[in-house]
Amino acid sequence: MSTRNRRQHRMFETQHTEYHLRLDECVGVRDKSSGEWYRDHPALRLRAIQIPTMEGDAEWLGRRLQFWGEFDDVTTSPVIRVMRPARESLDGYVSLARAGEIAA
Repeated sequence: MSTRNRRQHRMFETQHTEYHLRLDECVGVRDKSSGEWYRDHPALRLRAIQIPTMEGDAEWLGRRLQFWGEFDDVTTSPVIRVMRPARESLDGYVSLARAGEIAA
């Protein structure tokens, strides 16, 4: 049996927002107070410049995520928590992850 961590999704929580990543790509952004998913957030579909290893999530507390893209760059407010998202969160993602790739 493999002990390799196969987890690909993580949620980075800031004071007001949850950023859901599949590996380094932002696949969902949700408002914490309303629970509503943003469908037009500038971070969606962008890649994080740097994120912690799966074992180093605690190192990221107090730091900011930075996303880059061809036309937009986004910097978040400080991260207050990093965790694995609830399974039902995956249904809210703008880009659904399927078979190891991001669906259009």
